[in-house]
Amino acid sequence: MNNRRDFMKTSLVASAGLMAAVSTSIAGENTPKNIFAYSKDNQGRWEGKAGSHAPVITTKDGKTTVETKHGMSDTHYIVKHSIVTESGEVLGENVFFPSDKKAISTYEIKGKHTKLYALSFCNLHDLWVTEFSV
Repeated sequence: MNNRRDFMKTSLVASAGLMAAVSTSIAGENTPKNIFAYSKDNQGRWEGKAGSHAPVITTKDGKTTVETKHGMSDTHYIVKHSIVTESGEVLGENVFFPSDKKAISTYEIKGKHTKLYALSFCNLHDLWVTEFSV
């Protein structure tokens, strides 16, 4: 029985290490730890999809707008936007539905943050991240 437990422990540790390595290689250095995401600079298996999947950030009059320039249909749409701090704190999020015309959300970000991350999740092409500051 100990051999089976040792095998399971070793397998779990190896799997966790592999996922950590893959996360860093795809998302890159400018992604908060523990977030597995694609980015404009690291498109991974979704090469060529950044233009319609990576969040675009604009800031005006103290408000930050996140837009994913992606069509919305019943079979392919942006599910959610989130704003996350470097430490992983979620400052805001917005859920979308296939019936929404566009994936645009606006946030009023309070406090000082050196790095923030806009996340955009597509139901077919995974999670995408854009680093920004306000």
